Amino acid sequence: MRLLTAIITMLAFAAPAYAADDWRSVAHSYDVERIDTVAAAIAQGNAEAKGNGSGYEQAVAKLLMAAPAGDIDTKAMVGKWQCRTIKVGGPFVGLVAYDWFKCRIDERTGALTVTKVTGSQNFAGTLYADGPRRMVLLGGGYYGYEAPRAYQAADSVDGKSPDNRDKVATVEMLGPDWMRFVFPYPARESTYDIIEFRRDG
Repeated sequence: MRLLTAIITMLAFAAPAYAADDWRSVAHSYDVERIDTVAAAIAQGNAEAKGNGSGYEQAVAKLLMAAPAGDIDTKAMVGKWQCRTIKVGGPFVGLVAYDWFKCRIDERTGALTVTKVTGSQNFAGTLYADGPRRMVLLGGGYYGYEAPRAYQAADSVDGKSPDNRDKVATVEMLGPDWMRFVFPYPARESTYDIIEFRRDG
């Protein structure tokens, strides 16, 4: 009995922290389509970005997208991070990398939440399990002067409207201190966005 109790305790302690719901049951159908076509968004965006941006921006994007994903370690994800956005493709962007800002990942009531805490355009959302090497972010975008918005907030516009402020992404760990968030087909500007996470401190 003591051995069984110890095993159960160990398994509970080691259990990954993520939202129990299947992300597909929570996401709007348009966002399910965006996640399911992430590979197409990446291919399209890369083709559109060819020859655009500086040599540095091209190198950053190439390094990020070429890095292989490892197994998700939810405990290692919790903490403070530096984060920067790289916008790829689209008729207005081409390729551009922005400065570093602050993000954090917290464990709250059995779920992992992500928040971009500095900058003029922020987001907050929940991470959902999607296999051993990927999670899915469902979040709401908001400006720096606004309060955080929930995913599918009352004023959110579904579909391809430029007023759609929901943020959906695939999330992969490239190392214990390095992550890649890929946002396929955002409502404005680019064909896909990358947000690079590097451990802060």
